[in-house]
Amino acid sequence: MTSKYIRSLALLLCAALLGCLLAACGGSASSPASSAAPASDSASASGSTELPSSTTEANTGELNPGNFDENSVFSITGTENAFAPCLGWGPGVSGCSLKSVIAAASLLHWAEDARMSSRSPEAIQEAFYSWYDGLTDNQQEGFAEAWPLIKDAALDLLSDKDSMTGRIADAGLDADTLPGCTLKNWQALQSVLDDIVPETNGEA
Repeated sequence: MTSKYIRSLALLLCAALLGCLLAACGGSASSPASSAAPASDSASASGSTELPSSTTEANTGELNPGNFDENSVFSITGTENAFAPCLGWGPGVSGCSLKSVIAAASLLHWAEDARMSSRSPEAIQEAFYSWYDGLTDNQQEGFAEAWPLIKDAALDLLSDKDSMTGRIADAGLDADTLPGCTLKNWQALQSVLDDIVPETNGEA
């Protein structure tokens, strides 16, 4: 009887131990499945952060550069002030050499500030005539006579300023600010004025 009892007890212990092993195996088997789910969720989450290619490119089609029209006469300002030193003197007038430098410096700065090389000839003509048409006949003739002197002084300032040191100082101008203009901006203005300013018989 004792032997049978021991055998039965051993069978019960084995059954209990087997049950524990099965339970443990079942828990560990379900664990990978439960850890796999977050991995799937993580992949899904990372996928949701990827932007479509169309949204990652900047849309520059609607950028507005503004309403500034470089060929508009209304955007060329300061004409009257720029040409003011060009009046009241001419070839043969006392001090005309210095006055031509002052006038040239004024027009050079205007040509640069107005970015004349970016304007159309028509826009420059309109800006000029907005000033010129308001002059008297004598003033128009005086400017036409002075224009060759002004043009020569401007070209000298652009190409050989050092040779004009004395005239610049006598004119009361700051040499450090001269010529204050690029050649292309001056040429854009000069070419238009050469075409429309009447030729005269005035002599230096």
